[in-house]
Amino acid sequence: MSQEHRPGSQVPESGIYTDTHDENHAQRHDVTCIAGEHFPPCRGGEHPRFVLRLAAQHVLKHPSFIPNR
Repeated sequence: MSQEHRPGSQVPESGIYTDTHDENHAQRHDVTCIAGEHFPPCRGGEHPRFVLRLAAQHVLKHPSFIPNR
């Protein structure tokens, strides 16, 4: 099973995460998170949990898109 992440923890790798809330608050949905940022808290309901669904490298970190220096 994939690791669950809580609000406030650092995003370990960029990609699409499934975000699960309290069932009475919001349906499960997918969000994009960027490595190094922090998972945000929810505006209401129980604290969400984030599970990586699909890892994807940020376009500006990919060697093909890094500007020549």
